[in-house]
Amino acid sequence: MTGARRRSGPAAGPLTRVAARLTTPTAYLGVLGGLQVLVLWMLRGHFGWWLPLSVTVAYVALLALVVRVAGHWRLKLWCVGSLGVLVAIGPTLTGIVQRPRMGLTMEHDGLLQVESAIDRLLAGRPIYGVDWSSTPMASFPWDLTPGGNPALHHMAYYPLTVLVGVPFRLVTGALGLPFDYRIVLIAFACLGLGAIAALPVHAERRVMLLTAVYLSPLITLYLWAGRNDIEFLAVVLLSLALLTRGHPTLAAAALGVAAALKPFAWVAVPFLLLVLYLRWRDSRSIREVLLSVAALAIVPVATVAPFVLADPSAFWTDTVLYAAGGIPDAYPIAGYGFGEFLFQTHLVAHRTDAFPFGVFQLAAMIPVLWIGARAFLRWPTAARWMAGYSALLLAFTFFARFFNDNYLAVVITLLLCIRPLGDRSLAPAGSDQADRLAA
Repeated sequence: MTGARRRSGPAAGPLTRVAARLTTPTAYLGVLGGLQVLVLWMLRGHFGWWLPLSVTVAYVALLALVVRVAGHWRLKLWCVGSLGVLVAIGPTLTGIVQRPRMGLTMEHDGLLQVESAIDRLLAGRPIYGVDWSSTPMASFPWDLTPGGNPALHHMAYYPLTVLVGVPFRLVTGALGLPFDYRIVLIAFACLGLGAIAALPVHAERRVMLLTAVYLSPLITLYLWAGRNDIEFLAVVLLSLALLTRGHPTLAAAALGVAAALKPFAWVAVPFLLLVLYLRWRDSRSIREVLLSVAALAIVPVATVAPFVLADPSAFWTDTVLYAAGGIPDAYPIAGYGFGEFLFQTHLVAHRTDAFPFGVFQLAAMIPVLWIGARAFLRWPTAARWMAGYSALLLAFTFFARFFNDNYLAVVITLLLCIRPLGDRSLAPAGSDQADRLAA
């Protein structure tokens, strides 16, 4: 595979060669795109026949183009991007348009909670420590634990998730249109497309990245339902694109936005700091480090501080204790991770029980961070940055109280992004590392 600024890296072992054979544009399109088409046909009751049919025709033509035509990767990139827009945004828009007529079909309850929170915020009312039982979210069934959905008494989302929807709510209200938070998610999806397009890697690699994010049901299925993972994921990709282009302060600001949207982005901060360390070691200038750290902190502080000052107990209970299990009605032990294993093996008796998951998270994350940081410092490439981040995120989420299906999907997607990112250096241009990595 060709790539921008080809580097000579460590000698490839057997596993690396196997991974290289499995991680090709054809493999990504064949597997992920095929699954995407299958899911659309399975959900044709929601979207009708025209969407899966048109996607199938476009997908077959695209796969034939990639397999049968050598080169022309910029053309293939445009084709994959166009199909990604159709697959990711088309069903989302269909759900938005059909909702006033058909009501709720496949929407996620978190979508409804955020929409209600936006209305409360515009009315000058609090959004943490309040009862959501009189909102549309209360109509969703709940059978995981007795006593009803605990989310009716807590909102785990960070303030920025709500705040970014305010301008869209005002515009739709002024136009007399019904508001659907998925409009916001579409905007972030477009931002993510731009971030991948801006990565300074060969078009062949960007084809794989677009396929992994926008032609895969691992992300799109949850986007259609209104889950907000695309928000932080798009901004993390933007941050990485800025890092690869040598703009650490802007990258830090972008990562700060991602962290203010979802705590998963905080797990990437250690690897941002490693890039700043490499740049400081090269230039011995502390100014860039301080500016970058300030840029990282400004959005989380500016968006969180007003709500903490308004009611610190309510904010802490909803965003931390509710997820960590520090209150009686915390989110139950569930999902596909360590917590579910404990429940199924009867090591914890009830899904509502308390358990020190934080201890296990730290025990897993510390060695993963140590190994990932050492590997990145030895060879500071975009692929190793993503590998360290995704491995650390897996340790954080797997050993958490709950490891939901969309969390697993995000982690797998990030892992699929490692090989396409390749050996693009994140070291400063004049450093020993950059000289050693230069083509």
